[in-house]
Amino acid sequence: MSEHRTGGNADAGDERLCVGAVLSHDQNRALLSEWLEGEYHVLAPANDGVTLEDVAERADLLLLDAGAYERHADWVADYRQREASLFRPVLLLVESDDLPEAAPVWTTVDDVVSVPVRKAVLHARIRGLLSRRGLSRELAASEDRFRTLFETSPDPAIVLDADGRVVDSNAAFRDLVGVAEDCHGRPLEAFDAFDAEAIEEMFAAGDDAREVVAVQTASERRYVECNGNDLDTEPGHRVLILRDVTERVHHERELQRQVDRLDEFAGVLAHEMRNPLGIATGWLDQAERTGDPAAFARVEGALERMNEMLEELLQLARQGSVIGEQSSVPLAELVAESWNSVTTGDAALCVSPALADRTVTGDPDRIEEVFANFFRNAVEHAGPTVTVEVGVAEDDSGVYVEDDGPGLSTVDRDRLFESGYTTAEHGTGFGLAIVQQIAEAHGWTVRATDADSGGARFELLGALDDRGDEPA
Repeated sequence: MSEHRTGGNADAGDERLCVGAVLSHDQNRALLSEWLEGEYHVLAPANDGVTLEDVAERADLLLLDAGAYERHADWVADYRQREASLFRPVLLLVESDDLPEAAPVWTTVDDVVSVPVRKAVLHARIRGLLSRRGLSRELAASEDRFRTLFETSPDPAIVLDADGRVVDSNAAFRDLVGVAEDCHGRPLEAFDAFDAEAIEEMFAAGDDAREVVAVQTASERRYVECNGNDLDTEPGHRVLILRDVTERVHHERELQRQVDRLDEFAGVLAHEMRNPLGIATGWLDQAERTGDPAAFARVEGALERMNEMLEELLQLARQGSVIGEQSSVPLAELVAESWNSVTTGDAALCVSPALADRTVTGDPDRIEEVFANFFRNAVEHAGPTVTVEVGVAEDDSGVYVEDDGPGLSTVDRDRLFESGYTTAEHGTGFGLAIVQQIAEAHGWTVRATDADSGGARFELLGALDDRGDEPA
């Protein structure tokens, strides 16, 4: 509607606001049109083929007399409703002794002027009504801008009524909870994305008390920071903005895991070092007093054990779940390299032929450490003549490493992968903890069970590449 403008006076042409003059008396219509033409564009149904539809479509203000109002009351009501978000003023001209008192009139009329009327008074009344229309336009434009920002915001947002039901939602919220249709009228409990605890925290959120809640989407679990505010314009209504903070939460949790791991290292280090340190101190005192070479050998052995423990602790602390660049490597070759990196004495390695054409994708150095720790664990617990077999699980679910030693009957299996837990006389208790952390970093699962021979069996589930992923 190019005739509609937000301002008052304009010089000429299309910049002028439009007044629809629907008057039953030709003389009055001609006179009022003359009065208004200098400031407004006047549309009168009796002039130049102008119709009531033209007036309804283009007029910023409707000017009627009593006769025209009576004939076109329904049309006037329709005119008022054409732009529900905008004020469409109606000014009624009546005889001075015939001011309307009926309530229905005032539902479609905004002001009444008694005639005869002075030109200045009429202009003043029209300007006042058009000023209100201009304000309604500004308000509507502001609401449109808010609606656009609300709907296109990357942050999910909803408006809830006093009963906790959704009265408005944006596209980001509907995407978050996995619904395509309108959410209007649905309580938060109706969405599978939120559990009872999350909903309680969302209602507790405020501008100064932002809550982080878990959201279960169709594909993953995410975390959002919820900011809530009451709407002054709608008593009892509340707007909630949900900002995705999943990466921040994961980062904070990883930092906390690292802190916990460092605390664990400190505790294990303080506990485990006491024994070899006490041995070294005692034998050193005797060696200084007697010069006995055996005493010096005991001191050296204790120091070597302390050095071994420190190296494994540092390995666990520095590498842990951190893996480097990944690649697909032949598994049989990697197993052989791991075996050669460990002092195995008279132990024997048996590699199943099933490994010959299999590959594993990951950080080769870390994977080699996994097998090296398996091999070292077998030698420590089963003795220097143990036989270790590496093969593919029967259901192709992963790789196994098993030995023919005494097995796990004397082991607390719930603590087997716990840092510092060992049943070997000279074990450190860190090897299997390292294995578990490296395996989890690759997305695998490590499991301890019994071998058919009665020995210990460890399985890396999910470690093997599918045969279609192997190099040509």
